[in-house]
Amino acid sequence: MALKLRLKPCERVVINGCVVQNENRRYTLTVSNFAQIIRGSDIMQEDEADTPVRRAYFVIQSMLLDPQAAEQYGSVVAGMMAKLYTAFMHPEMQDRIMQAMSNVSDRDYYKALACLRPVMAYEDGLLNAQRAPRDERIPETRVEA
Repeated sequence: MALKLRLKPCERVVINGCVVQNENRRYTLTVSNFAQIIRGSDIMQEDEADTPVRRAYFVIQSMLLDPQAAEQYGSVVAGMMAKLYTAFMHPEMQDRIMQAMSNVSDRDYYKALACLRPVMAYEDGLLNAQRAPRDERIPETRVEA
């Protein structure tokens, strides 16, 4: 089944490591066979990989963008995913982590990234909930001149 990508004006997409950028109008691109594809808006920068799930996402993304990295990071990502599975007690998140690992094993890195996006959102919610009570306890300091 063909994949149809509807590109916005000036949107970028990476196909098998090649960056393709759309012109100043909407365009539909049809990919007829399997390819490693990621939209520019889904690409995470290294400095954004600041939590365990985001680091796993970044490594899998690196595997998608660079086939040589895929060989190098296969065992690394397996260890990261195993730790994530045991860290998250929520069954749906564990299922998504297992799906992501299965997709990595199948070398379908984009689907693996898609599986991790809800896990990232869940992790963000947990981290924000942990941070909120601490922020409320910080007393406001006033300096009088």
